[in-house]
Parts: sequence; C-alpha cells; structure tokens
Amino acid sequence: MIFHAAFVLSLILSSTAVQLPFRYNEPETADSSSSSYQFKWPIRKVAIVGAGAGGLVTYREFTRQGFQVRVFERDSVPGGNWHYTEEVPIDAPIPNLDPSIADFRPSLPPEGAPWPYEQRLDGLEPKVVRDIKKEHRAPKPIFDRLNTTNPKQAQQFREYPWPDYAPISPTRNHVQRYIRSYASYLGINSNDDNPDISYNTRVERVDKRYTQDGEEAGWTLILRQVTQTGSNSCKIRWWTEDFDAVVVASGRYGAPNIPRIQGIQQWANIQPNLLIHSRQYRRPEAFANQSVLVIGGSVSGPEIAQDISVTASKVYLSVRASEGSILTESRKRYLSRLPQNVSIVQEIKSFHPLPDDGEGLRSGVIEFVDSTLLRGIDRIIFGTGYRYGFPFLPQFHSSSLRPNETIPTKSGKPQPLVTDGTHIRSLHLDIFYIEEPTIGFINGKCVNNGIDTFSFSEYTSSALAKVWAGHARIPSTRKMWDLHWKRLEDAGGSYGKSFLLLGDIRERERIRQLVGWLNQEAVEYGGHQLSAPAESRYEIARIWAISQFPAYFSNQNITGFTASEFLNGNQIAEAWSLSRDDW
Repeated sequence: MIFHAAFVLSLILSSTAVQLPFRYNEPETADSSSSSYQFKWPIRKVAIVGAGAGGLVTYREFTRQGFQVRVFERDSVPGGNWHYTEEVPIDAPIPNLDPSIADFRPSLPPEGAPWPYEQRLDGLEPKVVRDIKKEHRAPKPIFDRLNTTNPKQAQQFREYPWPDYAPISPTRNHVQRYIRSYASYLGINSNDDNPDISYNTRVERVDKRYTQDGEEAGWTLILRQVTQTGSNSCKIRWWTEDFDAVVVASGRYGAPNIPRIQGIQQWANIQPNLLIHSRQYRRPEAFANQSVLVIGGSVSGPEIAQDISVTASKVYLSVRASEGSILTESRKRYLSRLPQNVSIVQEIKSFHPLPDDGEGLRSGVIEFVDSTLLRGIDRIIFGTGYRYGFPFLPQFHSSSLRPNETIPTKSGKPQPLVTDGTHIRSLHLDIFYIEEPTIGFINGKCVNNGIDTFSFSEYTSSALAKVWAGHARIPSTRKMWDLHWKRLEDAGGSYGKSFLLLGDIRERERIRQLVGWLNQEAVEYGGHQLSAPAESRYEIARIWAISQFPAYFSNQNITGFTASEFLNGNQIAEAWSLSRDDW
C-alpha cells in the first residue's frame, strides 16, 4: 500500500493543475435588495496582531495593496506557534479562567499616566524577571519531536514554496526555519530592523477612537514591551498607536482548556506540578520510569502518549466516547498508531480526594465513567485543547451568556465575539466582525479548525484588504446578520466547536466562494484576480495521510464499530484530521 501511495504521489507531483473558472452567487435573503456596508471612516492604516504564518501572509497582502501596515508580535521572532524553545509556558490555571483573561491578563499603566509610560523594576529575584518575560512573550505549545499534520505541499506559502530537498513531512524545526525565511523574504524578520514590525510587543487593549466632535474615527492600541536590564531588573514600557482597522492574527492556542472534572481542583491544589497541560510538554525524558495518564483523544493526547511511551513505565490515554460527533473518525486516525504499551481507557468521571501524604499522585484514585478505578499514577497531562479568547478585546467578550444564548436585539447592545470560549460568533464569512467590520480575523487557526493556515490565510487576508481598499463590498449590517442567523439555523441552532469547523471539503468550498466573490468584485471595482489552490494539493494530502496512517486505511471495516466497541477492543481506526485539540 505504501509503495502504491508513493507511486501515485509522484505522478501527481509531476502533473500540471487545471484551474477552473469561478462564479460567485450571493446567497438570497429577505434583505437582498439592501445596499452594501458603508464604512464610517476611510481605511489607510492597519494594525496586524501576530507574526505567525497568517500574520505574515496578511502583511504581504496589505502592503501590496498600498496600506500603511504595522505588525505587533509579542515574541522576539516571527513564527507564531512554530517558534520552539525549551522554555515552557506558565502553568495552566485550574479551574479555567474567564476567556477574556485566559491567555493573559492585560497590564496597563496607572490611570491618568502620560503616554508613553515606563516602569523600572529593580531588586527582583532572577526567577521573577524570567517569569515576567515568560508571561509577556508566552512560550509556544509545541514539543521537541513534533512533526506537521500535513505534507509540505499542503502547508506552504504559494509564492514561497518549500525547496525540493525538504522532507515531505517537515519537523517542527523545518517549519520554524521555513516561516522565518519567509519573514526575511518579506523584509520583516527580527534582524531586518523594519519599522513595519515591532517584536517583543504585546497588544494590551484595542479601544475605539473618537474625534473631538465625538464621532467614531478608528482604533487606539495600547502596546507593551518588556526589556531585561539586568539579572535582577527589567523595564516595562507602554505606549499607544492609532489605526483605522485591526487584523487579529494571534491564533487560538493561548487559552488552555482544563475540563471541569469532579475533584480535579483538589488534586491541583495539593500537587500543582504533577498536573500539566499539553502546551507545557517538551520531551519524554522528563517522564522516564513513571506511570502517566494522558487525557484527550484528538491529536495532542495521542501524539504525546506515543512520544512518552518510549521512556515511561506505563501510559494510559483517556478518551471520551464520541458517537455522532464530526470528530469521531479524526480521533480514530491518531489512535490508530498508538504503540501496544499505551492503554486506552474511558472518560474520567471523578478524581477521588487525594491524600496529602507525600506520595504525590500515586495514592490517588481516578474513577472512570464505567466505574473502573485507576491508581498508581505519577503524572497527568491534559491534551484537552484550547478556548477562544482575545484579552485585548474585552469589550467584545460576554461570559455571562450561556453557550447558545444571544443578546436580545432590542437591547441595542452589540453581540459579542466570545462567550464561553468554545467558539467565536458574530462574524461574516468568519472574517469580518459584523458589529465592527474594521476588525477582521485571519482564519488560519484564529477562527476555523481543520484548515491549512498557510494557504487559507491568503484568501481571508485578501478579502479583508480588498474590502477595506474599496475593491470589494460586504453586505449591509442587517443582511450580514440575516446570513449569520441563517447559518446558525442550518447548523441546528447551536454554536460550538463544530460551528467553525471546516475540514478538507468545506475548506475547498469556502476558498471557491471567496475566489469567486473577490474576482467578480474586481471586475467592477478594480484590483488583482485570485486563483484557487491546485487540486493536486488535496490529492497529495490524501495520499500522504494513507502513507502516514497505514493501519487505519488497511482496516476497511473500522467505521462499523461503535465508540465503546472501539475503546473496549482497542480497534485501530483513523480519518482525515478536522481539529487539532478537541478532547
């Protein structure tokens, strides 16, 4: 089978893709005769939050269309999540914090302080200085031996392809260097001294800006830098900059999710260092000769369980049953390549009270939903995903709303972007914030799951740039809401993780929709034409998946098993990935 996959792959790589014409048909609504949205102020100066793959593509797209652009990256180099370091993030809070502060708690200067404002901190312990810098830059959630979940052809910048000699399955080291080289190609790497980008700069808040007459005029960003001035001292500087529009390209891996399981907080209070989130995992050597429970059966859980199995004395992987879930086959995919010394166990019902007897977690008892008990665990790793949260936009969070509750239209209050952190809402095309369309989101893992950040961001950033430049239109506010409510109705009237999930097929459909719409608008309003990705890209990805997960694809009857049968029998199954951390 692997030989056959490689042979077909070689044929596809040598073929020439055929591009088909597109035509965008605007969805019909009761408000289809209304005019397009009219922006309240001209858009010339744009801020981009984040210099990962999506942020870099966005910079390229906006500068080519003549915007004045500033990129703000809290880390010291570009790359986003692919900037690996041995430094680990701060402990994930148990229980979860409110989504508006789950990534970080915004730090602001004293009320009424002049801008810019500086604070010097002297006489600190070296560890305190390191912790201040760590919280500011946020070490990224990848581990040493992580590989990509796509072949290189499905994870590259179209204008800057991987070299031929690069492996088809890049490691995290390859991707990190590839993204940095693309930043150099754009002239905004950390050593380029380009004023278009500001590293070590965290966006603390984005506030509406008004004229002296009280008219809305754009956005003011409160920015923060931390500079170490000595082994026991540092300097913090705040300042503001004004923009006409803001692009959020900060990703969605900043707010770790720890599920609310009975008894978990008591365990965390007694042994906080023995319960970690997957973002803190780096190397298997730290778990040598230990009994480890990994919680979560999407991607991170099985990958980490597989990684530590070579050093740990015993590994258990707790997986929730998920019949009827769109993610069921995706989970089976990664479970298919678990080694024999990893035991799959059921979902956890509760953590029994942990004795504070100096034995760590070993004397603790964990109960599963099937009433079985587990003892003798040394460490616990939560591969239970992340929540959405944008600390610099607190005014658009509303955790008081239940997951599927909305603000009554008659109240006149804006609908939020984030409620409980399971999803983002109130977006048109998952790009434009309907309440404030001068705030846009780059879907590369910032909004949608199951998509390729590198190429998909090209189309979402093009949509933002073309609309803000006047080369494309979006519907009126009323019509955008009509389309949004219709989409929610078609999704069963329920928000949640699957509401934003695209996957391979729907990603292709969305790209075709964006290309058709933007090209049709370009004919009337000017601007360049877009082309969709070559169809061979998707075929390469499919065949690559077969070669990476042969056990699943060789078991043609696996889809006939129920989740409980799968768990009890440890059957081998898998499918194309749709989500990276849905436990």
